[in-house]
Amino acid sequence: MRFPLKNAAIVKSMLSGAAIAALTAGGALAQTDQIIVTATKRPQTLQEVPVAVSVVDADVVEKAFIQDLFDLQASVPSLRVTQLQNSSQTNFLIRGFGNGANNPGIEGSVGVFIDGVYRSRSAAAILDLPTLERVEVLRGPQSTLFGKNVSAGAISITTKAPDFDWGGSVEASYGNFNQVLFKGTLTGPLSDTLAFRVSGSINEREGYYDNIVNGTKVNERSRWSARAQLLWEPTDTLSFRAIGEYNKIDEVCCGAVQLFNGPATEVIGAGTVVDIVSPIILGGMAPGSLVGGVPIYTQAQIDAATVSVPIPGLGAVIGDASDPFGRQVTYNLDPTNQLTGKGISLQADWDIGFAAVTSITSYREQDDNTNTDADFTSLDAIENPQTRAYGTFTQEIRIASTGDNRLDWLVGGYFFDENVDFQRDIIWGPDTRAFADSLAFLATGSPVALTGFETAPPPTGLGLPFGTFFAPGGGVFGDYTLDNRSYSFFGQADFNVTDRLTISGGVSYINDRKIATGTSTLTDAISNVDLNLIGLRGAVLSLTSGAVDILTAPPAVVDATLATPLPLAALMGGFVIDPQSGAILTDPQTIGSVANAIAAADCYLPSPALLCNSALALAPFQFFQPQVNFPNPADPLDNGRLTDDKVTYSARIAYDVTDSINVYFTYATGWKAGAFNLSSDSRPPDATGFGRTARPEDVTLYEVGLKANFDGGFINIALFDQTIEDFQSNLFIGTGFVLANAEEQSVRGFEIESAYSPIDPLQVTFGLTYLDPEYDVFTQAPCTSFAGFRPAGCAPDPVTGFVPDFFDGSGLTPAGIHEISISTSAVYTHDFASGAQGFARIEYLYESDVQALDNIPPEIASRRVSLINASVGYEMENGFAISVWGRNLNNDNFLLSGFPSVAQSDPRPDWAGGTVDSFTGYTNEPRTYGVTVRKSF
Repeated sequence: MRFPLKNAAIVKSMLSGAAIAALTAGGALAQTDQIIVTATKRPQTLQEVPVAVSVVDADVVEKAFIQDLFDLQASVPSLRVTQLQNSSQTNFLIRGFGNGANNPGIEGSVGVFIDGVYRSRSAAAILDLPTLERVEVLRGPQSTLFGKNVSAGAISITTKAPDFDWGGSVEASYGNFNQVLFKGTLTGPLSDTLAFRVSGSINEREGYYDNIVNGTKVNERSRWSARAQLLWEPTDTLSFRAIGEYNKIDEVCCGAVQLFNGPATEVIGAGTVVDIVSPIILGGMAPGSLVGGVPIYTQAQIDAATVSVPIPGLGAVIGDASDPFGRQVTYNLDPTNQLTGKGISLQADWDIGFAAVTSITSYREQDDNTNTDADFTSLDAIENPQTRAYGTFTQEIRIASTGDNRLDWLVGGYFFDENVDFQRDIIWGPDTRAFADSLAFLATGSPVALTGFETAPPPTGLGLPFGTFFAPGGGVFGDYTLDNRSYSFFGQADFNVTDRLTISGGVSYINDRKIATGTSTLTDAISNVDLNLIGLRGAVLSLTSGAVDILTAPPAVVDATLATPLPLAALMGGFVIDPQSGAILTDPQTIGSVANAIAAADCYLPSPALLCNSALALAPFQFFQPQVNFPNPADPLDNGRLTDDKVTYSARIAYDVTDSINVYFTYATGWKAGAFNLSSDSRPPDATGFGRTARPEDVTLYEVGLKANFDGGFINIALFDQTIEDFQSNLFIGTGFVLANAEEQSVRGFEIESAYSPIDPLQVTFGLTYLDPEYDVFTQAPCTSFAGFRPAGCAPDPVTGFVPDFFDGSGLTPAGIHEISISTSAVYTHDFASGAQGFARIEYLYESDVQALDNIPPEIASRRVSLINASVGYEMENGFAISVWGRNLNNDNFLLSGFPSVAQSDPRPDWAGGTVDSFTGYTNEPRTYGVTVRKSF
């Protein structure tokens, strides 16, 4: 276990001198002794549970106007929640880690549980919070007791159960952006043993993005939910709690703004002038230098051959990258989101004397239908409709000892069964071809480059009718299924050695099986063209002086020709490179090996002796790779099945130093099962195993903590060293997602949470998280995923121009993880003589500056957060209350996430220099404010 020395120094200074004196002082304990949590699946107070857990109770939620988990992160500095391209794609991160929002085949690393029921998909967890009792955020791996997909942590939401006394509340809120919110709950008895609770909410709000193309407001809220509960207590030792719920989202969401407009975006608008190296001018020069015996044009020669070429624009509206926080988007198609969720659950609790038996059964259906303007511009170029349907059944049974025992124990089992149906299409629009012609002009300097290749007769072209490429309605159409069954058995024992010392151990066996299918139909003509085959044909024709055409010659002749030995001296000063390693080929070779090497080599003009495939210049316009459906009978490794299992365990020592101070040490492991890339970007596995699946994640945690009460408050400190092996990285690169495993990724740091009441009416809280993340080992990091770091290992070879697909990313600092996060608040309450009570609350969230994305340079996409929330309220003795609230009152602007603009990368070759890509991003919510009126009874 390794901790940075500066962490230890900070903690030491915090625990020295007066701080230690305060911690050991006697007096009344803080109210945290009254906060009950279930982080270990048995009720304990917040301060006695030896786990890093944050709790936000109903009072804070009400006073801070926290509507959902997005708002919650301002009160929990280790939690981050990010919404991406539509309402159902939301990422939860704890201590900097978490994934899974963009692909139904990749599950999250942070599990969300509502009343003990696991919500397997983020779309089922982003709704307005129901009538709450508390929210617990458990930090670090929780696999021993919570099972699958909690390798980074868990969020446990507990709602208010039915009450046998009549009661309820109704509230209405109105805010800027014409937000109208209604919420209500009613509870009471139906008999001496049966009680009910019904709750509901409606949330309507205009969007805060302006679509300047059609005037639509984007990022609106339009959702409602209903919940009904029954609590039956036939005896003092037996109870049943049934919950049924239904929710609906129908919103125009989500907005994405331009962060930087490169030339590929500028041609959508007024056009641009770019520098292009002229092959004709360069070809008229003799190479000016030799590198390793290979003739190379000098940079001065390349500069001399560079000409400025005006590229006409398409005249469409493009986003203003100089003012991304003006929140203006340029969509020709409104992004729609229609999400429906419904579920039932039944919890049974039975006290059998020496133990308590708990059973939780649930079934949930979630249907998501979204449609996105996937080019995020005013062109009618790319449309991306998606439908997702989930059916999820879960069953948990556990037995826990009761009473005061020398040995407390808990054992249980969990079963999970989920079926996923997913359709994802990418469809060309009527403007796609004109845009592609402009990109080809930008890439080659020729306005008819694409048309020439399309219509010219073989072998220089394909001889196809004009308009075959990028025909409207073409694209890729994918249908995917996933059947996931998982079960686990778990147990934990707490041995109370003395009244002050407890030694705990837990173990869990998890088994996970996934069966996936993928059927993709590619109708995009240019993506279906095998450019390598065209190059191979041309190379064989050249090497045989036109004698053998592999497309028309008899197979026996082709085979014999390809096997014919070919001394490399016959290439007369030219050379070829190995398509895998980039090294220059050496003897012995055959016509087949040389021709295949030529077919796979991009032309690299600084080295005119390189024999290459000029058709590969059109590779940037093949937005889709050839689709390979799975299971694939031709490839045993591509069978659409993942079966994994794991034993996770935890060990903990907790010691009460005094009645008000306890310390603990935890060693725990966590696990997340393997994943599928269910999309048209998915590839069969290659020789290294890189492809459409990712290996399971393994997490190891070392943590030491201190929890202390003192007169008027508490302080909790945790120092941790957390390592994730085979972290499942899934990053959008502009034309698709890249799924890869990072061999080892870690984060070390510390967390501080405290509260202090210097005087009775005033309560002050302070939370700080320090994170030091690193890719410890990532030897096969995809170059496209880390373009924002400009890694030297991804630069073109100066001789061959070979650009590797992977590099060694070990030692890099992952983007998007803030080093420092601080959350602090102050609440002042005042009791009036009339019996009424008033309050004033202010909250501040700070997150230090960080490069936002691995694949976007920091000067374009960085993130720093500094926002203020506040509220004031007045509640009468009769239950009537009014409050005024504001979130992000200082109107702080920051990025949530970003990505390379879709199909808008600079198509000019990297070796020419000066290539500039475009980037798009998601911004935070601006200042919101309003008033809430509530009546409780």
